[in-house]
Amino acid sequence: MYRIIIADDEPMIRAGLYYRNDWEAMGFEVAALLEDGSDVLEYLKKERVDVLLTDICMYQVSGLQAAAMIREKYPWMKVVLLSGYKEFEYAREAMRLHVYEYLLKPIDYDNLRSVFEKIKRELDEANHEEQLLRSFGEEEYEKVLELTKAVAGSVVGEGEETWLAYARLKPMMRSAPVKVKEILVKRLLEQLQGKLAGKAPELAERFAERLKTLDLSGSSDNEGEDKTGGRLDAQDGKAAKQSLIELLSQLNDELVSGNLVTAEKKAAVDDSISKACNYISNHLGDDFTYRDVAEFVHLSPRHFIRRFRSEMNETFTDYLIRVRMEAAVRLIEAEETDIADVPGAVGYHDEKYFQQIFKKYMGCTPREYRRRKQRG
Repeated sequence: MYRIIIADDEPMIRAGLYYRNDWEAMGFEVAALLEDGSDVLEYLKKERVDVLLTDICMYQVSGLQAAAMIREKYPWMKVVLLSGYKEFEYAREAMRLHVYEYLLKPIDYDNLRSVFEKIKRELDEANHEEQLLRSFGEEEYEKVLELTKAVAGSVVGEGEETWLAYARLKPMMRSAPVKVKEILVKRLLEQLQGKLAGKAPELAERFAERLKTLDLSGSSDNEGEDKTGGRLDAQDGKAAKQSLIELLSQLNDELVSGNLVTAEKKAAVDDSISKACNYISNHLGDDFTYRDVAEFVHLSPRHFIRRFRSEMNETFTDYLIRVRMEAAVRLIEAEETDIADVPGAVGYHDEKYFQQIFKKYMGCTPREYRRRKQRG
């Protein structure tokens, strides 16, 4: 049974919403009948609730204000707004806040029940996903979800840097069952979209549109079922994963271009070089050259190299090696990271060459470095 709050400052409407629906038969328990958004927020400090059905206009805290706070603090909740006003501003603000549904008064109760049938199906699906994730193992479940959130946050300059979060997530994803991987990809995309909505609404809308055209039904490693119950071969799976990788790469590049990603600690005065540093930080595991970065910031390779050295007081090659080695050190210091995964995570696909560079830079091998850190 899912829990719902009904909030409206008019007692007759509150009573109508409660008594004119068989909430229990619909799969919901009415946890509280409240008259203001402030009461809703206070209630949520003590109780977990799945859905809020609320009027937009209330005395102290409006339904829109409550929806904004809920989106930030209780992202799993679904909010259905009621309004007696046919003003576009309300609807537009509701869309920006990713409100689940926007219904006009007088209330069409058949329509309202249809909305809650849909909510029930989605909550059932989310609950099933949660159980599947937990079947992966309680400890792994907590770690994977924490890292998934870190990856989503880091894309817009919050939490851990993208490369570190992703590098720690990738080995755990390898050992996860196929269905768990698919759920994690879905969760990551949803979190990315949610983060983007607050930072770059227009980009969030474009990202959402691209997601609609992306077929993730073939995202398993080997074979799986498509949406019609047919079989998908390994080639379909590779194509789907490649499409996803391209989409995330485009998103990352647009964020870097818009200066929404946290800049390199050693800030560059030149805006083009600052973007170049962001590009490097967010593509550490990729195979790229100074020509690729120059093209990204719209400079000729020769001009880019000169400007980079002038701004950063070191060559592009020296800078790239230093940043990659610093990244490798941070990964090695994270004890849950398998050292064998470190070279690829920081862009070295020849392990022996990585060992040579690391030893030259740090004076010891990666394993020796970890042992020293463990001894304190």
